[in-house]
Amino acid sequence: MNRLSMQPQFFFISMLIMLFSPAVMSAPPFVQGQIAVYAAPYEIEDLEVVKWLPNAGISVLKVESGREWGQIQKLRKRGFKTGFNYIAQASTTPNDQFYPYQWHFPAVQSEQAWDISTGSDVVVAVLDTGLVANGSDGVNVCSGGGYDIVNNDSNPADGSSLSHGTHVAGTISQITSFDPTTSNTGVAGLAPGACIMPVKVLNDSGSGTFADIADGIMYAVNSGAQVINMSLGVNARYGITSDPLIDPALDKAHAADVTVVAASGNDGNRKNVSYPAIYPSVIAVGATDQRNVVTRYSNKGTGLDIVAPGGDTSRDDDQDGYSDGVLQETRYNGTWGYYFLQGTSMASPHVAAISALLISNGITKPNDVLAALTSTSKDLGEAGYDSSYGFGLVQAFDALNGLTIGPPGPPAPASNPFPSDNATAVSVNTTFSWLSGADTTTNQVYFGTNTLEFIGEQSINTYDPGPLQPDTLYQWQIIEVNDYGQTAGSVWTFTTESSNTQCIDADGDGFCAIPDGNDCDDTNSHVYPGHNDTKGRWGKDGLDNNCNGIIDG
Repeated sequence: MNRLSMQPQFFFISMLIMLFSPAVMSAPPFVQGQIAVYAAPYEIEDLEVVKWLPNAGISVLKVESGREWGQIQKLRKRGFKTGFNYIAQASTTPNDQFYPYQWHFPAVQSEQAWDISTGSDVVVAVLDTGLVANGSDGVNVCSGGGYDIVNNDSNPADGSSLSHGTHVAGTISQITSFDPTTSNTGVAGLAPGACIMPVKVLNDSGSGTFADIADGIMYAVNSGAQVINMSLGVNARYGITSDPLIDPALDKAHAADVTVVAASGNDGNRKNVSYPAIYPSVIAVGATDQRNVVTRYSNKGTGLDIVAPGGDTSRDDDQDGYSDGVLQETRYNGTWGYYFLQGTSMASPHVAAISALLISNGITKPNDVLAALTSTSKDLGEAGYDSSYGFGLVQAFDALNGLTIGPPGPPAPASNPFPSDNATAVSVNTTFSWLSGADTTTNQVYFGTNTLEFIGEQSINTYDPGPLQPDTLYQWQIIEVNDYGQTAGSVWTFTTESSNTQCIDADGDGFCAIPDGNDCDDTNSHVYPGHNDTKGRWGKDGLDNNCNGIIDG
């Protein structure tokens, strides 16, 4: 280990750490109750102008809060260029003294992401060797503290020589300063608004049992954790993919909407990642170096989801004079300092932290968190998913932006019409139906033959046009409406049944009227072929009840 002669001190530790020894919905912010439009005040006299910006020719308009998008749509239909009055901010950069040496945070878009989310109020459980909480920089610890599963007490102290869990926790939520007017010592955390729930499942030698880990997972779930980070695992060469003790706990965590992140392992295995990272509901994280190249020690293959900076302390690719490990505050052999470590143990908390950013921003389901992370990652290696990089290098800002719900808009179009488009031989007594599009409030019905005529606006998705003409081509259309606009669906057509096959049974006796049928009187339900016309009252009622052309006979 190389020790530098600066205060506070940096330390280099080359760690090919064997695991078990030591990551709708919100829109960008805008001014509520306002929209902006390229127009002079006299051009939009129907709306209140709260500010006129003559240099740009922009009017800022007052609208009802919550109805901004609807007004934007209306003005756009009138030909105006208009939109939300979004709020921009200067990019957020920590004022922590040694942040410039944390190359691994900008590599995952930390500063852009912090403009959107810092992980506020998200609880991240770190299942590891525990936590040493009295460093000069410090970690944001949750008010409820944590638990020591190994020793069965409420003091999850990290007594390991390296304080592995403390370094991991710092990557997630080291105390971070964004105040440019105040000098601040130390380093930054990637989700500084989150808090850490330390759960000690590894002993001070850095090893732990599956029973303790399973119990630690359930402790975290039952104590309100929203993210669990596990920078631990079993050597990938054993090929473990499931376990009867840990699997049920992981299943319960997923069912409770807890996102679980784990290190892929440092065995240099090319076939598969380690357990529990390989478990389907766990996000498995491999490691990259300062060049965004997967490291030699990072496990690859089956089960790998994504990669994040894990560092390589044998290199100095940024030429800052220090080896390219992941820098955080921790304690080594009783001495506090800022240590450059390497390993998938260091990569995993990057993804756990970004998961906290997403959860704080409204993406709370584990499957949605995974989708946000993997669908917006930086593609490295082979195009698309590959076994070395998974879906790529995690990108915090893109993940936050990729699943951001934009302004509300018009509804989706109607679908699944009945009668179906281009249907033939449709009954003249047909009731129309359709599947309303998402976010629809009301349905405008248009119907006709040569031209479409507006029938009315209704909330239900059925319409009875009454008796139709046979042998006729009809067309109809549904326009879906909500507060933010309307969406016209396709124009559907159908042809009614032919008159020579049409059965009109006005009296409901089960026989069609002449000429298409043989009911000689379709206004009398006692007149139809086969009816009694010779006996009893039917033989003397003066009618041709059986339609044989003979009265009472």
